Amino acid sequence: MTAILALLFLQADFTALYQQAYEERLRTLGENHAKTLESARDLALHLAHRNEFDRAAPWLSRVLQAPSSNHPAAATALHNWAVAVEQQSPEQAERLYRLALSIRVKTLPPLDAELALTRLNLAGMLVGNNSKEAIALAKAALATFEKTLGANHSYTGAACGTLAAALGTTGDAVGAERLFRRAIIIAEKAHGPQSPETAAALENLADLLSQTGREPEANRLRARAQAILRRQW
Repeated sequence: MTAILALLFLQADFTALYQQAYEERLRTLGENHAKTLESARDLALHLAHRNEFDRAAPWLSRVLQAPSSNHPAAATALHNWAVAVEQQSPEQAERLYRLALSIRVKTLPPLDAELALTRLNLAGMLVGNNSKEAIALAKAALATFEKTLGANHSYTGAACGTLAAALGTTGDAVGAERLFRRAIIIAEKAHGPQSPETAAALENLADLLSQTGREPEANRLRARAQAILRRQW
């Protein structure tokens, strides 16, 4: 798919098709069937991706208010909704992540990667505001990713970065530095040494080094990160 066609696909409005699928499942399966809930979720997320949050909200509410709202499909809807609104509404995103986490803890195995991802995203929302909880969530996510996805998976690196940031806010500069350095190594392996993810990991460590009085190394890391980002432009 060309870039232009991909852009047109993302902008296309398939609301009527999603609603038609929902109504068909509602008619044949009932309003609380898992497949009907999935259709409500899909419609809500389609509207959210189009930044039509007001139109999306009632559809998501149908998933949450159903007797079977503890179905994994509801947790997926909550998690993805939180991702969609993180920037414009952090408080709402935190609430949605907590709801998704409460469902996934009940319905998924303890080492499930989706459960760990919700923990990690919630931890990221809490860094600086509730660092103790953020540390606990990020540690749990990191342990899961290491066991299920491997030491060099991108999610493992993301967990290292989030845990490092949380530790840094508590004054544990040593622990934060160790994890930030590990996050760089993983980003280089998982995404490539010239990737935006590697640049972000470099900048995170640079900020910590600046805060601990090591400006020369921090400047070198920032220069490398900026060189990577210039290539992306």
